[in-house]
Amino acid sequence: MVSFGVGAIGTKADTLVFLTDVPGVKNAEGCVIPWLNTRQIDELISSTVISGGMLPKLDACRRALQRGVGRVRILPASQVEVLPEFYFAKVEHGTEVLVA
Repeated sequence: MVSFGVGAIGTKADTLVFLTDVPGVKNAEGCVIPWLNTRQIDELISSTVISGGMLPKLDACRRALQRGVGRVRILPASQVEVLPEFYFAKVEHGTEVLVA
């Protein structure tokens, strides 16, 4: 199994951004969650709100944060143009995963 985020951990990156084909992590109502902490991940998994391909992404987010990566965001590839803003402000696209 390939572990996403290993490069960010190994290089001691400050930031990890996953460019994906989805708009971000969605809640039970189907709305994108702009900020999600690692404690909430387990709650969303146990209530089956999160499943499938989002599971390995969120696992990689959690591992990266636990191993020193400062910021992690799941960003839709269609919004790649906001990446320069990511360093200076909170962007409103995708989901940023925070340490609980």
